[in-house]
Amino acid sequence: MKNINLIIDFDSTFVKVETLDALSKISLRNNPNKKYIINEITSITDDAMNGRISFDIALSKRVKMLEAKKSDIDNVISLIQGSISTSFIKNKEFFIKNSKNCYIVSGGFKEIIFPVVNSYGFKSENIFANTFEIEKNNIIDVNQTNPLVKDKGKVEILKQHINTNNKDSIILGDGYTDYELKKYQTAKYFIQFIENINRKSLNNKADLIADNFDNVIKFINKVNNE
Repeated sequence: MKNINLIIDFDSTFVKVETLDALSKISLRNNPNKKYIINEITSITDDAMNGRISFDIALSKRVKMLEAKKSDIDNVISLIQGSISTSFIKNKEFFIKNSKNCYIVSGGFKEIIFPVVNSYGFKSENIFANTFEIEKNNIIDVNQTNPLVKDKGKVEILKQHINTNNKDSIILGDGYTDYELKKYQTAKYFIQFIENINRKSLNNKADLIADNFDNVIKFINKVNNE
């Protein structure tokens, strides 16, 4: 895979769940309106992943609804470590072998992502994600200087940090923000990953619809041999 950058989304791709949805179930566990708030967060997530609202608006709304604390982060890491996508677990050696050319680019949070993907060979410098703003043990916001907090943030990350090595980039993800990398010509190929969720509005935009990572490896090998 020496001539390719493999860009991987985290939520609903590397793992089966959405990070903020998982965090909400922990941070809101004693809130009497827990069910209503979680449903609202899930709905906002779905709207953003299908391109119905901008990512920056969706992220801001959801973080403010979380009422999360710093101490909740360790609990959600443990939860998500048990929710890695089945075909990613099967192909763990692929990531370790190709870690130099594998990147996580996510609207999720690096404090949670890195402990989950570290054992798969991912280096900290190859993980691009949002970070929390924490005050007195309370998660109060996200770092507003990070491009990933903004609309088309993934596009900016590839332009600034990844595409400088002159390799073709393949984006593997489940949502509209992943497709945007191909739409704005920062990635050559968009593989829609549907092992966990199939956002059908994106089906006609994908170069490949993959229901497991084995199909992704076959596509990579094909591109490498062209």
